[in-house]
Amino acid sequence: MSFHRMNTAGLFKLNKEQREAVNYGIKGGKATQHRPLLIVAGAGTGKTRVLSARAGRLISCGAKPERMFVATFTRRASQELVERVQSTIRAELDGVSVRLPYAGTFHSIANNLLREFASQIGLTKMFTVLDQEDAKDLMDIVRMGSGKADDEKALPSTEVCCDVFAYSRNANLSLRATLSRRFPSLIRHRRPLATIFKRYVRAKLKRNCVDYDDLLVHLATLLRKPRVGDTLRRRFDYVLVDEFQDTNRLQFKIVKLLKPDGRGVTVVGDDAQAIYSFRAATVKNIRTFPTSFALCTKVVSLARNYRSTSKILKASNAVISLADDAFEKKLWSKRKSHQLPILTTVKDERGQARHVVKTILSLQERRVKLKQQAVLVRTSHESALLEVELQRSGVPFRKWGGLRFLEAAHIKDVLAVLRWHENPRDQLAGFRALLLLDGIGKVTAHRVLKRFDGMAPHSLLRQADMPAAAQGRVNKFRRLSAKLSASEWPASLHHILKWYRRRLKRKCENKLESKLADLEQLAVFGGEFESGQEFLANVALDPPAMAKRRYSEDDPEDVLTLSTIHSAKGLEWRSVMILNVMEGCIPSARAKSSAALEEERRLLYVAMTRARDRLELVYPRRNFQPDPRAVPVATVFSRRSQFLPRSVSSRFVLESG
Repeated sequence: MSFHRMNTAGLFKLNKEQREAVNYGIKGGKATQHRPLLIVAGAGTGKTRVLSARAGRLISCGAKPERMFVATFTRRASQELVERVQSTIRAELDGVSVRLPYAGTFHSIANNLLREFASQIGLTKMFTVLDQEDAKDLMDIVRMGSGKADDEKALPSTEVCCDVFAYSRNANLSLRATLSRRFPSLIRHRRPLATIFKRYVRAKLKRNCVDYDDLLVHLATLLRKPRVGDTLRRRFDYVLVDEFQDTNRLQFKIVKLLKPDGRGVTVVGDDAQAIYSFRAATVKNIRTFPTSFALCTKVVSLARNYRSTSKILKASNAVISLADDAFEKKLWSKRKSHQLPILTTVKDERGQARHVVKTILSLQERRVKLKQQAVLVRTSHESALLEVELQRSGVPFRKWGGLRFLEAAHIKDVLAVLRWHENPRDQLAGFRALLLLDGIGKVTAHRVLKRFDGMAPHSLLRQADMPAAAQGRVNKFRRLSAKLSASEWPASLHHILKWYRRRLKRKCENKLESKLADLEQLAVFGGEFESGQEFLANVALDPPAMAKRRYSEDDPEDVLTLSTIHSAKGLEWRSVMILNVMEGCIPSARAKSSAALEEERRLLYVAMTRARDRLELVYPRRNFQPDPRAVPVATVFSRRSQFLPRSVSSRFVLESG
């Protein structure tokens, strides 16, 4: 279908720089294989709007939606972008609808491609994706089998092993380089770690499983294979990447393998918002992008901010202007205000909590709803005193930045049963599922799975020699397994949930109602997908989050947001308060290198640019730090963050709380 007659009236709703970015590579009303394009989009400048408009414009001018690789940072961002593209196309082309089959996170797109080419990397298309905890369990099994794990000094912990392996792969570094740069104290363990990691890779292949990082590693491997790589390169005419500042070296490598000369590549991002180095993301990807391809890169900068007042932006610009090696840009806005940002000093952390609650209630009286307010912290534990004060004052809140839905044991139980059904070679899932049956212990589960490795659950349960005490439960579970084989999705999930609810009611003594509610939430979430395989992949790739929440009786939606800065990225509120803006917190005491300090500066900048109308930074003059005996030590006097020198603090109103 040709879309070249698209009405371009919608383009006039964009500003000059946005239109330049959207129209780049369109010649004579036709999409071309253009030189690489970098859109440097500052906070609040309409990044998603521009990227979706660009995708829609390319499609309207002849680009085929099924030949576009559109990668976003989160599943939610992908859904928003696709919805906007579809809305644009429908509005401009009299209701024409399009699909973007390769739009999603890097990992979700990789998952879909690996299903197609699984045999090329030693898997079947029914492979399952291990979540973080299951991957850790498998790493622990491999580590224990090394023969040295009993000696605590012989090997790093399982968690450290996982961290080293993940960083090495995402940073696209050898094990030696990873240890030298990131984990220097572990260099002496290089050889045993190399052995453990090789065994871990083999163990996953044997079980027809992949972990989260494998999805990108295997995709890069496929792209390096001459025949498959050429097939994929011919498949995609355009590659569009959102939040490029948050990509790691492996993700950039995939982009280069897909488009070696950069033709058809568009990336959008803001180096001033690069805050995920702990996930192996590197700000160098976006800063070196203009010189990363043989073809000259077009750079378009978006600086007009549609979110914040001009005074908030001037303070934010002042903070980030002191950064090293950043793209030069100054955000500006037509939104005027007489209110300067506020820099408040309080007596101590308890005084900080009281000041925050007093301010929140005062704003509420001035018709700023709780849901329009947020309190941001560097790390989750910093909000402990504030949470107590909020509860005491009856202020409903939800807290983001910690608990994950899939960490709950009852959720993992249900998913294990489903995973074993979908992939009988997944011994980790089978082991957990068998332990749900009364009368079956670890020894029996291990023996059965080893003897009948890869057999479908209902067949295994029919042939295996089980303890007499467990026979009743085994028979019921076998009937469930047979029912799953005969059911379509999502009926299979509902069968598992029905079986598990009965077990939960029989075994659970605490928080039964909340656990049953979680299962209902899982059922609703599962209904969004077309198959159990797709559902399992998505919950592993982008697990739904749970907020710690206290509801308002008057308005369930009118609750204050309490969040870490990392979890607040991409969001906005009318009023934002940032706590503990002092040395040791922002920047963190762990930030020793110049690169780490620069990322801490960017973290503060991200927090500040979440505010629309009101911004307040707070720091206590002193705080108490408990020693191991839980006895308060002498008062520690605080020093204002080094990111707020006089040249920056002059942009604030200075107050004492």
